Amino acid sequence: MTLAAPTPTVPLNGDFWHTPLYTRTVDDGPAVNDALHALVLDRTRTAPTSTVGVRNADKTSSDLLRWEHPAIDHLRGWITDAAWALNDHVGAGRTPSGQDAEMIAEAWAVVYRPDGIHQLHSHHDAAWSGVYYVSTGHMQEGTGLLQFVDPRPSAAAREPDRTPLYTIRPEPGLLVAFPAWLRHWVTPYQGDAERVVVAFNVGFSRS
Repeated sequence: MTLAAPTPTVPLNGDFWHTPLYTRTVDDGPAVNDALHALVLDRTRTAPTSTVGVRNADKTSSDLLRWEHPAIDHLRGWITDAAWALNDHVGAGRTPSGQDAEMIAEAWAVVYRPDGIHQLHSHHDAAWSGVYYVSTGHMQEGTGLLQFVDPRPSAAAREPDRTPLYTIRPEPGLLVAFPAWLRHWVTPYQGDAERVVVAFNVGFSRS
């Protein structure tokens, strides 16, 4: 799925560990989330799923951005905003002639059940990765957290008492984007309903 540069981009949230991080809570998300929730659960019931890297969870195929529905169009736009905000922050995304570089994206949904977890990982073949929270299932406090691992292996030598983790508490409508190489995981989820998230990768076209 090719992404066109938006005008204007949404400002970047900031940096941590000198690593760019984008967060945005989408104001018009609730109606879209209801539609995405129904689409994802229907797809997990009617199409093959994967459990690679997860436990007590199911992952859809990575063609989610090609599903034909207005809610997907909204989601694609939010992902585009995030990718170009990160590009602008680091000075990427432009050709030598100053034109917008062609970017491509893929996304898939993950449905977590109680005790669902996503193991420590990073994303390959992408510049930026991220997650959009469709529903969090009224998760219990301190569960289902998104945690990033400090990418500086020698930092602990100077600051041994500083935590090597940066934690984000998910909420419906929250979109988080970050460099694809940054390691992260999802702590075990506890809640009273299935939790639905959309993960995505964005990279530059090689053509």
